[in-house]
Amino acid sequence: MNYVYILRCADGTLYTGWTNDLTRRLAAHNSGTGAKYTRGRGPVTLAYSQVFETQAEAMGYEVSLKKLTQAEKEGLIAGQEEPGGEYLTVYDAELRPCGERPRSVVHQQGLLHMVTHIWMVENDRLWLQQRAFDRPLYPGLYDLTATGHIDPGETPVQAACREAREEAGVLLTPEQLETVGTVRQRYPRPDGYDNEIVHIFLCRQTNPFAFQPGEEVVRMAALPLAEYARGARAFVENNPTEITFDGGEKVSLNGFCCWHTEEWQMVKSYLET
Repeated sequence: MNYVYILRCADGTLYTGWTNDLTRRLAAHNSGTGAKYTRGRGPVTLAYSQVFETQAEAMGYEVSLKKLTQAEKEGLIAGQEEPGGEYLTVYDAELRPCGERPRSVVHQQGLLHMVTHIWMVENDRLWLQQRAFDRPLYPGLYDLTATGHIDPGETPVQAACREAREEAGVLLTPEQLETVGTVRQRYPRPDGYDNEIVHIFLCRQTNPFAFQPGEEVVRMAALPLAEYARGARAFVENNPTEITFDGGEKVSLNGFCCWHTEEWQMVKSYLET
């Protein structure tokens, strides 16, 4: 991918550039090695960006942007804003925050952002959510107990507790969450592709969870951990099979949003130790 971007420097001035790796380029600017102009004017924030298929298209657009006045660039920046919409913090390759961008832009352009995943385990069962059938992405498919973006100003733990409340209807305290670690995920989606740092949390107990799913969730369903392990293995091996939930319901591998195979190995190791 080829990006043309506008940075807002710490002194309020704007810098226009081109790159084929925006996350790494942002880190270079914030480290003082990105460009002579931005050196000493950091930290920088990402104010505007566009994606192009070819380098020639991107470089041509960069030239046209550099001819604009400051006021014209500010108008271009304002045109990409979404007042009242959802915003996400974007990060550079060193995981330094580089401002907030509309969620739609973040996903369309694959900008690096952060999410949280909660694995709720009751004895030897993992609880999954079935997404509502009117969801724009992955309608009716099964996913982890609670997942979601980390909002600007939130800590990962705060976001995890909020997502558990909003999606699964479970009230958790930070003390109930065990931090497993983080993993980088990059994968295509219908509206672009995700480029995420996932903060992984485990919540386990022996008593039944008191789920009250929100409007984005059809129901919560228990899956034996052994069946999740079998499904993740079959997914990696590209081996079509059916996974059996508690109660006997059988679902094909395609009935799941994602098998989170790298994440599962981390959770599995954590549970074993």
